[in-house]
Amino acid sequence: MKSIFTILLVSLLIVSCKNETKAENETKKEIAKTETQNSEPTFISETLELTHCESAVYDKENEVIYASLIGNSEAEDGSVATISLDGKIINKTFVANLNDPKGIAITKDKLYVSDVTQLVEADLITGKILNKYSLPSIAFLNDVTIDNSGNVYVSDTRTSEIYRLDSEGNFQLWLADKVLDNPNGLLVQGNTMYVASWGSAPEGGRLSKIDMNTKSVDSISSIIGNLDGIRPYDDKHMIISDWKSGNIHLIDYDGNTEKILTVGQSVGDIAYIKEKELLLLPMNKQSRLLFYKLK
Repeated sequence: MKSIFTILLVSLLIVSCKNETKAENETKKEIAKTETQNSEPTFISETLELTHCESAVYDKENEVIYASLIGNSEAEDGSVATISLDGKIINKTFVANLNDPKGIAITKDKLYVSDVTQLVEADLITGKILNKYSLPSIAFLNDVTIDNSGNVYVSDTRTSEIYRLDSEGNFQLWLADKVLDNPNGLLVQGNTMYVASWGSAPEGGRLSKIDMNTKSVDSISSIIGNLDGIRPYDDKHMIISDWKSGNIHLIDYDGNTEKILTVGQSVGDIAYIKEKELLLLPMNKQSRLLFYKLK
């Protein structure tokens, strides 16, 4: 009789544990569902007539958006345009006479933009070009990022290299490593640089991180696609764009991805304005800049 009672008691405990586990799983699913719903971008508007728009950056101090326009592949028909937060074009040739400008990064008084084999430095207020930096080894410069010390980094997608312009004006190769796998988007967070790779494989590239002290490179994710832009989203996630598929992903620092949006092919170097809850998507082939609400 005691044996039967023991069996019944154990059975009840097992059922109870299963029910608790099921309830916990359902709660986790509901939390995840809520987080996903909060991360769904909502289309607001678009700015047209931005010839092969490639990159967007927000200037908080002046409340203006800078966007690189590749142009129609004619000599010096590329530019950096200025756009208001409501999507109106202020000046289509704020920085003029560029060739095929791509990634942009800004400081308090300067704007840096990659232009094929040159890193161009311009005055942030006037748009006047101040300096151009290049080296014979450079093949195809792409994205630009700046660290906390004011050093400017630019990726060379074709050679799997990263160049640095230091605060003293010295421009040189910073890192050459095939593990970078055709680096495109760059993002510095503290002493870590995150690299979104275009990839050498047909299916594309992945997200990697570089220890900026040791320059060691480690992959964070598996292959995602032909990655282009990368920007911070919150303290747990970044936002990345896949040029070929048009997918926008949230990715955490362990490499787990969540697709939150699909737009047309050729979405470039994105921007996210956290305080405005604005996601900016430059569309190269479509020659426009898309504005989305993203909490």
